[in-house]
Amino acid sequence: MTIAVWILTVLLVAEFVMAPINLWTGRTMPMFTTFTGYPPSLATRVFAPVKLLGAVLATVGLFAPAAGVVGAAILTPVCALYLVRPAAPGRRSGAGVGAFLLFGSWAVAVLVLDVLRMSSAG
Repeated sequence: MTIAVWILTVLLVAEFVMAPINLWTGRTMPMFTTFTGYPPSLATRVFAPVKLLGAVLATVGLFAPAAGVVGAAILTPVCALYLVRPAAPGRRSGAGVGAFLLFGSWAVAVLVLDVLRMSSAG
């Protein structure tokens, strides 16, 4: 279980540390606005900091599972929101849906595994 938590957390952190940087630098802003329909200000002021917070908490969760639960609980709805918006008519994006199905499944798996780690430790 610990190995799975580490692998999935490293993958989540890699995505959700780079995603805010890419939004703040504008690298992925065209995709963000096209696929979500949200304005760039929402990306830089809300989504980017929330993603980074989730990644930091997920990292701390490697050593303190409760933080990992919170981090994954933050990243899961972000992924869900990203799934709903690109799946909407007029914004269909197979790549966006596929990516956030993958990222969301990692977040849910980390959430479940960290809850299990907490319950088996106590």
